Amino acid sequence: MYFRLMNVIDVVAFIILTYGVLRGLNKGFVIEISGILAFALGLMGAFKFSNLTSKIFSNLVNWNPKAIQLICFITLFLMIVYLISLMAKMITKTLKLIALGWLNRIFGALFGFIKWSIIISALFIVINEINTLVIIFPNSIFENSKIYPFLADFGSFLFDWVTETEVLEKNQII
Repeated sequence: MYFRLMNVIDVVAFIILTYGVLRGLNKGFVIEISGILAFALGLMGAFKFSNLTSKIFSNLVNWNPKAIQLICFITLFLMIVYLISLMAKMITKTLKLIALGWLNRIFGALFGFIKWSIIISALFIVINEINTLVIIFPNSIFENSKIYPFLADFGSFLFDWVTETEVLEKNQII
């Protein structure tokens, strides 16, 4: 009955949010959060240390310096991501052993919902900006949506929070 009241935006958002909750429930909080951390720390580590490792590696082989730099960057990134993923799996197994696996899964579902809400909210901001130039979706779809107002407000709040000069000046976000 409720699905009849939902329009296309609602159905797509509902499916994506359900996917996020189920994925988070399945993977758990530790694995979900470690994926984001692994990517961010992998990039940071690769940028920070690829120059040093490429200098060391260039003493061992006679290759194009750009190729060495690229290989070192990719290798460092993959190693950091792998090590963080390995640590997350060990933490998850430890949580299961001490009977906290259910808590990990519950927080994973919550984190999955929040993460995908942020993604959908950001997508709505982009769609709204594009819609001002070229109409992709008629305004009636957004006006008749049940989920859109909540996610659009959430996206606006996050966008305002991230773009505040005080937050950026204090380096509270990366």
